[in-house]
Amino acid sequence: MKKLVPLLALAVTACRPATLDRDLKDIPGLTLHALYDGSSEETVLLEYDSPAGSSCYRIPAETSLTVNGESFTLDKRGEVYDTPSGFFGCQFPRFKGPARTAEEPLTDYILSDGKSSLRAAFKQLHATRSFRITVNGVEQTTKLRNGSAVDIEWSPVSDVIDGAQVAFRLDGTPEGEEDTYTIQGLRVDANHIRFVLDVRRLGNFTLRVTAQGQAGVAACEGFTSCQGDFVEEVRIPMTIE
Repeated sequence: MKKLVPLLALAVTACRPATLDRDLKDIPGLTLHALYDGSSEETVLLEYDSPAGSSCYRIPAETSLTVNGESFTLDKRGEVYDTPSGFFGCQFPRFKGPARTAEEPLTDYILSDGKSSLRAAFKQLHATRSFRITVNGVEQTTKLRNGSAVDIEWSPVSDVIDGAQVAFRLDGTPEGEEDTYTIQGLRVDANHIRFVLDVRRLGNFTLRVTAQGQAGVAACEGFTSCQGDFVEEVRIPMTIE
């Protein structure tokens, strides 16, 4: 399960901002944001500081982006965006290209406009996510005891989790009925999700762990920040005793 981040920033103002042509080095707060929704295509967004009423920036037409040596297509150079409600905002520059493979250990982005070159690299950006469950340091693969202090270690270990949901759905629930226990009081630390298991019924469940966050950053050179989003849901059978 994946979700794209919006591709524009709304600078709500009554006065239409200007669109200014700028080299990469002259755009304030430039950030590379790699977006992927599980399809065959990937979007790379170049965000920047855009407070209300500020100008929008258009990157040079000759700006190029390569990802592990493969060229992406410049889809939008950046411009003022008119909203349906009559306000204005900045549509960020963006590139599009083929999605990278799950087996790729490092995804390396090189952005250049001929005058400067910037780099962002992410660890296991499109890797297949999984997790390992332990209780008191002992791995649990099929059973959990109600009341246990559970530690879910998300993989790849380089991922940094921003938010998570853990839910247990009782097996055999009739279609259209819901018998799901969503765990409250999750504690998230880097790639770990911790909680005390507390459900009202025992039996066989499907454990659903949903996490969103950032892939590990191996390099971020010339950008203010580099972001590689992921949103994943992983399901496994689990018995609660």
